[in-house]
Amino acid sequence: MNFLKNKLHLLPNILSILRIILTIVVLVLLFIDSNNVIYSFSINDIKTEVSSTFLASGIIFVVACITDFLDGFLARKYNWISDFGKIWDAISDKILTTSVYISFAVLNLIPIYFVLIMVFRDFIIDGYRMFSSKHGIIVPANFFGKSKAVLQMISLILIFFVFNESINTHNVYYYLVQNLFVILATISSVISGVIYVVSIEKKIKEIKKQNSSVQER
Repeated sequence: MNFLKNKLHLLPNILSILRIILTIVVLVLLFIDSNNVIYSFSINDIKTEVSSTFLASGIIFVVACITDFLDGFLARKYNWISDFGKIWDAISDKILTTSVYISFAVLNLIPIYFVLIMVFRDFIIDGYRMFSSKHGIIVPANFFGKSKAVLQMISLILIFFVFNESINTHNVYYYLVQNLFVILATISSVISGVIYVVSIEKKIKEIKKQNSSVQER
């Protein structure tokens, strides 16, 4: 028992690694073709059928999302914060959402351009984040950054359980409903990225001014 108590602080890190493992299971199930339909329904004359493997993949995805909430909650509540956790919590989140988004685009369930915008945004922000961390620049998460993560989770869950039909560009109403949260997640992603970059650039200018004033003295 004492051994377990001494290792409880590792639980957030374990959950982060577990999320990566669950992501692999989600992706494998996504690409297993199953004709075993669990439930079906119609939206605006478009029939949606959810297979057993797709449903299982969605359930595991939800479990992975819960681990994302749990590891952050435990780390903050009990101060179980580590350098490993700071890095791998963010990495496991990106692996989960980005890989599922790309998979859905490959399966023609969401437009590829939304995915490309979000991936390109993350690529730029990760570069800025690496630069800022080396120079000790800290920029707190903004509202749009937090809402982006929530909207991404919602959009993916809806695709798993409701809108898992191929993209239908002929039916504008269904297309908009099908991709509403994907569009909102993309918009939040871009806005949060712009805010982050602007904040970093302001911090860099402030540091340069401070350095120049010190040199003048």
